[in-house]
Amino acid sequence: MGGRELKYSLLTAYFLATDENFNVLGDLSLQLKPDDGNYIVNGKSMAVNGIDIIQHDKVAVTYKEAKPLLYKFLQNICTGRSVGEPLTPWVIRLTPVGHGVKGDIEHILDKIISEGSWEQFCTYHYIDTSVVLQFLRACGKIPQDTDGSISALSEYFGIQGPSVYNWHNAKFDTEMTMKVYEKMVELGKK
Repeated sequence: MGGRELKYSLLTAYFLATDENFNVLGDLSLQLKPDDGNYIVNGKSMAVNGIDIIQHDKVAVTYKEAKPLLYKFLQNICTGRSVGEPLTPWVIRLTPVGHGVKGDIEHILDKIISEGSWEQFCTYHYIDTSVVLQFLRACGKIPQDTDGSISALSEYFGIQGPSVYNWHNAKFDTEMTMKVYEKMVELGKK
């Protein structure tokens, strides 16, 4: 994101769908830009995410162009059907998971896809790993002084990433968040 607040541009989005056993069902990576081409960014956020906006703009698709890509991805994951085929009552709904995921969902609904389209495929329930962390701390399963960032939690759980860590990259952060959540679920089952 170009910044945390909704007024800032959404620059990248990565969607990773798994089953309940964390088997990957599909993924979608989007490089994004505003429909009018006018980015709204915050200097600190850009320093953190490390996006070269000039290079980014050359490969990014507009929010309008991204909408059918996301819609089709969600539809395929939830139904196995193509766009245009009728939905049936057995459509599964995905539960969004992420670290601070509510804010991510707000940006997606504000920039890419309508709430009605999103809710065809995703429940209004979501799992926020930062909240799960608070629960595990309250249960005494994770020390109170454990840092709550995904990078620190990855280290705490001994999760090995690629040889080159690329934090604040949408795909990398999502994959590491999935691995952290998987460890949290394992810990909760003990």
